[in-house]
Amino acid sequence: MRKRLALGLAAVLAGGAVLVSAAPAAAATTGGLASTIALNNCSASLVRFPTSVDTDRAMMLTNGHCFEGGFIAAGQVLQNRASTRSGTVFDSAGTSLGTLRADLLIYATMTNTDVALYRLNETFGSIRTRTGLPGLTIAATHPVDGTAISIASGFFRQIWSCSINGFVPTLREDQWTWHDSVRYNTGCQPIHGTSGSPIIGNTSGQLVGINNTGNDNGQLCTLNNPCEVAADGTTTAVQGQSYGQQTYWFTTCLSPTRTIDLTVAGCLLTKPAGTGNTVTVTNPGAQSATVGMPASLQIVASSSGAGQTLTYAATGLPAGLAINSATGLVSGTPTTAATSTTTVTATDTTGASGSASFSWTVGTGGACSGQLLATPGFESGAASWTATAGVIGQHGTSQPAHSGTWSAWLDGYGTTHTDSVSQTVSIPAGCRATLTFWVHIDTAETTTTTAFDRLVVQVGTTTLVTLSNLNKAAGYAQKSFDVSAFAGQSVTLKFTGTEDTSLQTSFVVDDTAVTLA
Repeated sequence: MRKRLALGLAAVLAGGAVLVSAAPAAAATTGGLASTIALNNCSASLVRFPTSVDTDRAMMLTNGHCFEGGFIAAGQVLQNRASTRSGTVFDSAGTSLGTLRADLLIYATMTNTDVALYRLNETFGSIRTRTGLPGLTIAATHPVDGTAISIASGFFRQIWSCSINGFVPTLREDQWTWHDSVRYNTGCQPIHGTSGSPIIGNTSGQLVGINNTGNDNGQLCTLNNPCEVAADGTTTAVQGQSYGQQTYWFTTCLSPTRTIDLTVAGCLLTKPAGTGNTVTVTNPGAQSATVGMPASLQIVASSSGAGQTLTYAATGLPAGLAINSATGLVSGTPTTAATSTTTVTATDTTGASGSASFSWTVGTGGACSGQLLATPGFESGAASWTATAGVIGQHGTSQPAHSGTWSAWLDGYGTTHTDSVSQTVSIPAGCRATLTFWVHIDTAETTTTTAFDRLVVQVGTTTLVTLSNLNKAAGYAQKSFDVSAFAGQSVTLKFTGTEDTSLQTSFVVDDTAVTLA
């Protein structure tokens, strides 16, 4: 998914709009960058329905994976949630016309499509008076193969000139599946940070889709490596192939008052499970236990519906553990040393359900040896870790990993921003434990005295170290801390990176470990 600012590019693009032509090149739409929006992590656009009027509240469209709460789980639909999301809107030349702010997330999902539609706190008429922008009209019909398009990124103030090269019935990336995806011509390769950019038909000037992903390194169906799935289930992937998602679906779900109504006959937007409720299960992260020692874990879940009662179930629990179907408490005494994948599911009274999966390692106890963190080098992606969207990934030459190809890249945006990555770990009683990790820090800050941007490393509520732009270095440095004081406890290891309003600092973490002795 195209959601990351390439290091240093923001400064390069500060001068205004840039046109990038893919082969074969096509003329850019005459609208240029008008109505495009730069969010803190993605691109977006000011949009309207074909039937919208100036007294309607204006709207902002971006990808579901750009949602401020992080990636939306497969099968989940978000509706009518309060939001204060804001972004900078531009004219056709890429000149800022001020800030637009949302007050409601109207609809968002990463299932079947990848969209997030916000209601703004101003009307179309008010924005037109202030900026001269009417907004991009969402086309009411399916786009046509071969159409010349412009992918206009407000994040970069840059336009990719491309064309549509067919449609993909099923496109899969990691846990997400999309349908009727827009395939771009060979050579059209929008970069990370262009997620949410409007796809504009050069002839019509209307929004015909939304940019969302591309295959980074040729892998099949992994994060940042979407694959096309044939009817017989076979998968193919082409490194560098990029895609967008349909947006005319919104126009199939409009009420007479020009609002989204998923009950409209023929509505193509994804509906929530059950009767409209969304059940969310908080992932507790990787768990560990010891044979013969009591263990417990409280599962936390919620339903978007009022007055709902949840029931709980679990598969893959370690032998000796069970879940209370009424309370969600997992408890018991493990009997067998093994590592398993546990999936817990919560279901409300309407039948809507949600689930979370995590690893559970049961050791034999008595031997203070081994390494406790799951996927310590991030080579399995976000598995076992809880992270801000876009942090864990294969960042290539922009930020090479210390080893392997995966790492956790926190911050690097050059604007006010917070990223985090964490994992819960259980340290056996009576053991000595050492936390180690490798970290690379680069920065555009020039000061040698002031820590503007910081990386805080915590175990539980205890801060082990605070690093900053003052610790910048050409390569990786290993850090080591004695965490034996936490023996006998389950604690959360957390890395939190914060940036101020300007000049990026990147904190790249890799090859973590909690080693027993």
